[in-house]
Amino acid sequence: MEYAEMNQEIGRVVSENILARDKAALEYVMSSPDGRWFVSRLLKNCHVYSALGLIRTDQSMVLDANAMMVQEGERRIGLILRQNILNIPDGASLMYQMEQEARAHDAQLAELRRSVMEKYRE
Repeated sequence: MEYAEMNQEIGRVVSENILARDKAALEYVMSSPDGRWFVSRLLKNCHVYSALGLIRTDQSMVLDANAMMVQEGERRIGLILRQNILNIPDGASLMYQMEQEARAHDAQLAELRRSVMEKYRE
């Protein structure tokens, strides 16, 4: 076996091992509500579900090229994670379940905000 072939074989074997470990880890994380919560927050913090750009407190957008490049890098990581989840068995249904749980939690937070605001209106 030639040196180049040996290096290719080593690369293939190592890559397959890493992919198998990644798959097992994602299946483990996505199997629990806490794991899905963590992934949901990570995807949100990676700007997977939002536009890029800085949002001011008055909700207007600032288009800063440097900040957008950083956000695009974060987004790329989130998109890779999302695709890896979709590639595991039942990945699509786990993503759907995670998104449903996140929406339910967002509704709970909205209700908490409303109740606090009501307390201060009185």
